[in-house]
Amino acid sequence: MPSPLTRRGFLAHASYLGGAAAAFGSPLLGAFGARASATEPRSLFDGKTLRGWRPIPRLAVPKDPRFADLPPEELKAAVVKFYEERRDKEPGKLEHVGRWEVVDGAIVGGHEPPDSMYGAYLLSEEKFGDFELELEARPDWPADTGIMIRAHELGSVGFQVLVDHRPKGCIGGVYGNSIGGFLVAPFVMTGDKLPGYRVEHLRPSEPESGFHGVTPTYGATFEDFLRAWKVNDWNHFRIRCLGALPVITTWINGAKICELDTATMKVAGYDPEAVARVLGRAGHLAFEIHDVSLKNPLGLDRWAPGAVCRWRKISITEL
Repeated sequence: MPSPLTRRGFLAHASYLGGAAAAFGSPLLGAFGARASATEPRSLFDGKTLRGWRPIPRLAVPKDPRFADLPPEELKAAVVKFYEERRDKEPGKLEHVGRWEVVDGAIVGGHEPPDSMYGAYLLSEEKFGDFELELEARPDWPADTGIMIRAHELGSVGFQVLVDHRPKGCIGGVYGNSIGGFLVAPFVMTGDKLPGYRVEHLRPSEPESGFHGVTPTYGATFEDFLRAWKVNDWNHFRIRCLGALPVITTWINGAKICELDTATMKVAGYDPEAVARVLGRAGHLAFEIHDVSLKNPLGLDRWAPGAVCRWRKISITEL
């Protein structure tokens, strides 16, 4: 969602400006391997390496009308140039690709250094159109993360399935990253922080202000979510994405959480034709490390220094 580790096995991240193999260049970590036939699931993570994924900076598209009409193939270069021209205001942002490693069969993502304020993504090399994605996640508290689907190569443009495991957060809803800023949060929660990045007493909360709220086709209650969610443990996500402007459906541990028809929803700032033009019929997947701003009311409750999110058992069925 917007606001915007020192662990073994760290895979040294690429320097963003270091050459063609840097964060946004030609493939850095390889492809996922042989494709399965349609409707047959295949793994996107071998449990040992980051093959098939690459780390990139989290660069939000500036709120400037000049960017809105750019062809999709020109957007990344224009956004990078924007941040290059403001290096003095945000030093290190272009180079920050987070810290991504494989620990005990799981992808672990966090800030690097742990008290960094800059975000990042781990982007899939491949693009996907219609699919069902399944994975398990175990986020620390607080950690504002998410799963980008149908994402542009910039990473920060696309539909995001929320994993906002923090105060005023939602898990399993949908956010429109740089595609209108709409927020689909069937419920909002908070909790009490425990040592070791754990949480107790999850309960309903007021949402953050400043977002265009959307009522989904289906939305679980907080009580539905709490019955399904395993606190301070691994949780299974299933995400279905179907259609040119997709119907996005999410489940957690088998419980349906949200269904959203992005072709028919009406909300200020959302232009479905423009979204279809920018994202196309297929896009990347990505895991998010959110930026932290001390000017934002959430402050370090968005992502605590040293907190991480973990991902494992990642598979996809192309439909």
